[in-house]
Amino acid sequence: MNCRFTYVGAASLLLSFACGSKVEIGHGQPGGSGGRAGDSSMVETGGTTGEPAAGTTSTQVGGGATASMGGDSTSASGPVAGGPIPPDTGPQKEVDKVDLLLAIDNSISMAEKQQLFAKTVPELVKRLVNPHCVTSAGVIAAEPASPDLPCPAGSSREFEPLADLHVGVITSSLGSHGASGPKDVCVGASFDDHAHLLPFVRQDVPSYDGRGFLKWDPNGVANPPGESDVQAFADSLETMISSAGENGCGYEAQLESVYRFLVDPEPPQSVEVPSGRSTAEKINVDTELLKERAAFLRPDSSVVVLMLTDENDCSLWDEGYGYLITRSAPMYRATSACAADPNDACCQSCAETTANEGCPVISADAECQKGMTLSSADDDLNLRCFDQKRRFGFDLLYPTSRYVSGFGAGEVLNRAFELVPNPLFHQPGHDRDPSLFTLAVVAGVPWQDLATTDSLTGSGLQYLTGPQLTSGKRWPIILGDRTTNTPPTDPFMRETPEERSGTNPITKAKIVASSSFDPEATINGHEQINLGNRDLQYACTFLLPEPLVCDRATLNANKGCDCFADDLAYNRSVCNPPDGGPADTKQYYGKAYPALRELEVAQQLGRRTVLGSVCARNTQDETAADYGYRPVFGALGQRIAQTLVKQ
Repeated sequence: MNCRFTYVGAASLLLSFACGSKVEIGHGQPGGSGGRAGDSSMVETGGTTGEPAAGTTSTQVGGGATASMGGDSTSASGPVAGGPIPPDTGPQKEVDKVDLLLAIDNSISMAEKQQLFAKTVPELVKRLVNPHCVTSAGVIAAEPASPDLPCPAGSSREFEPLADLHVGVITSSLGSHGASGPKDVCVGASFDDHAHLLPFVRQDVPSYDGRGFLKWDPNGVANPPGESDVQAFADSLETMISSAGENGCGYEAQLESVYRFLVDPEPPQSVEVPSGRSTAEKINVDTELLKERAAFLRPDSSVVVLMLTDENDCSLWDEGYGYLITRSAPMYRATSACAADPNDACCQSCAETTANEGCPVISADAECQKGMTLSSADDDLNLRCFDQKRRFGFDLLYPTSRYVSGFGAGEVLNRAFELVPNPLFHQPGHDRDPSLFTLAVVAGVPWQDLATTDSLTGSGLQYLTGPQLTSGKRWPIILGDRTTNTPPTDPFMRETPEERSGTNPITKAKIVASSSFDPEATINGHEQINLGNRDLQYACTFLLPEPLVCDRATLNANKGCDCFADDLAYNRSVCNPPDGGPADTKQYYGKAYPALRELEVAQQLGRRTVLGSVCARNTQDETAADYGYRPVFGALGQRIAQTLVKQ
């Protein structure tokens, strides 16, 4: 079925499909008060702030377009996925320069992860500019103090010391996608960084020659010369990462922000719902972003995206009806079929007036007879991105195939839905081989699911490579299969506000009930009490270097904290003291939710993927090899080394 929305009314914004179905999109009252829910950071609604916990994936149909209201194979405006990704079986190409883009989730609760990230990511940079000495078997023989020093006998540098490196940082905040009401979510300039490099959207952030990124240039060949002091470069990078902050939009568009910066042929200057219209539109082209991209992205570099996030991706459509998610008005109820199988042809929105062929009359559906829209108890703003098709009858997230195409294919769609050369791989006079792209994701997944067997209990921690994740059959464990509505076999990766049960297939660790006071009982401590479907269960937790005090001063400063007095009824494991005991107003642990959409894109990219857990195994011993995010940076260093010219 190839339906398209057509605006035909004004008072109730009556929408029709080209295939005959109709949807009434009303302007109902806001669906809930402000309240701090879950990890809480939505826009001000009645004086309190809160944050949406991120959600799941869009429903892919056929070649990877998305199901909209009624199971359409296009978005509300047309197809959204680009060309097919070619088989990743050819030889790995090698170059002598790297463009590293850090994509940082800047929603509330990210501060402690950003700090840990900023403290250790310079080690990755140092690894690139001063490579290890390795034996012919690939064993590290030495870590020289300087790139000018020789390697011990029987070893050599794993690649030529990198003398040309760009590092830029963007955030996950892309605004409201067209919503503009006073109580709508992510409205205002502070919630939209437009996928611009941070020095262009923050004050006093260092950059090379005012171009928005850092440049490593030890030989001084650039005009003007870039940085040649390793420590100065690392210090500037730490400052840049820290400037991301944690007060951005709580509907994190991790994937779309990267796509917009690196891929989109016509990135929008803004997204608006024009007066008298019911759908959002991309307004103008962001020529400033295109200038930033042109300066940062060389045609002959190894391109690396390193993503840091503690939530699932919520990349809403920038056209059509994506803005419905960010409105404070209540969302639409789904038909009964959606609860059993969101992929069912009879899974629709109760707002539709015509049922799909062979399906019961919508008005007679048991769920729809409860009312067209959901109550605030079933539609908390914190969970708008979660499980949309099952809960609302339609999915307003871009399909993950959009990003698989964008990060791996030669062609992408422009606004006219024409296939055009992908700017990431095709620039005037030069084509970049797809093997020169790497996606590294540090996100919500237990590190135990990604670790090699030998390092599960050892002193070090090593992550499986993309091919090893496939051969070791780890993807069904962490992702399941959405096409068959099969959940991950690791119960910690199942996205839901309800208490879960089950056993991790790798470690045999069991889910522990919310009645526990032991924050070390299992991979995520224990489940939290589900009060009104306002927060998702955690994928994993980790001990913070220092506890956070969740007092009035922290709240007034709009800093993330999960253990305010109003939160104690949830009995969150992050609020239990390390030695055990009832939750209190100190947050002792960090947490993360299942990052299913980011992982789904990573799975499709095969060997060009590096995965790590945002729940660090060790946050106490800074001298240890597994401290913070060192293990994932070690794995990423090995992957980048494959793309660089060897000695």
